[in-house]
Amino acid sequence: MAKTGDQDRDALIAQASQWLARLDAGRAAPEAFEAWRSGDPRRAAAFAEVATAWSKLDGLRDVESRKRPAMSRRAWLGGGAALAASLMAAAYLGRDQVLRARTVTGVGERRTLALPDGSSVELNTDTEVLWRFDDKRRRLWLERGEVALTIAQDALRPFELFTRQGLARLAAGQFNARLKPARLDLIVVAGRAVIETAAGRAQAAVEGAADARRALAISAAGVAVTAAPEAEVQAVQAWRRGEIVFEGQRLSEAVEEYNRYLGRKLIIEDPEVGSLRLGGRFLTGDPESFLNALHTTFGIRTITDDPSRILLKSR
Repeated sequence: MAKTGDQDRDALIAQASQWLARLDAGRAAPEAFEAWRSGDPRRAAAFAEVATAWSKLDGLRDVESRKRPAMSRRAWLGGGAALAASLMAAAYLGRDQVLRARTVTGVGERRTLALPDGSSVELNTDTEVLWRFDDKRRRLWLERGEVALTIAQDALRPFELFTRQGLARLAAGQFNARLKPARLDLIVVAGRAVIETAAGRAQAAVEGAADARRALAISAAGVAVTAAPEAEVQAVQAWRRGEIVFEGQRLSEAVEEYNRYLGRKLIIEDPEVGSLRLGGRFLTGDPESFLNALHTTFGIRTITDDPSRILLKSR
């Protein structure tokens, strides 16, 4: 019969393994995980044990695979119960998540991330990326938001961009990736992108300065590849300078775009106002200039009776 202490330890190992698996699958909030781990020193120890065991196991298995057929996980665990073996297997799937670095921007914030290989990632407003480099692969996960990527040349390690829509393998060059509710928009400014999704495979390349930029829309239905409209390319260049550009969009679309950068959201009170079309160049951090332009051009009034919103109304 198992002793109480052994049962407690098995329970902690089980919990730690489950947290690793949930983190890897993206189903656990980092704040909830930290609350669990910091709630009891034994939890932190169990989690460290699980993560460390599988990191070491990878190295051992690489050595052993060159000598003889791989041993079973049960043998590696050396007498552990079947339940513990299965939970540790789940931890194996999750350990990679623990080793990923994470960078986040808040609403209205921009940040540039310098990667170890000389590549760079510019994060737009409200964006989250995870990344991990090793001697074989360069991987970056776009969890939400928008990034501009400048990829350095590395013939031995492909650069892989992961999103919920699929995998993009990027050659040296410049790219812009934006996650939307139902799709990923990827613009190839320079270089080559190969997209792999459950619905199929596609690629696009911009190899010369005179070549048209390419736009890829990746969704559950597949990948659509077109020439990138100049307005879309200009919009990408603009946000990197802290600007936002409108060229004939409806006001409802312009407000939706501007709200990405604002904690205090703009709300169109009158439906007919949303159909107005406008153009102009504005600073993402200066909504007052945008509101002044709406008042001067269309006579739109602003009502600031709520700290969380600004109402837009016609005269």
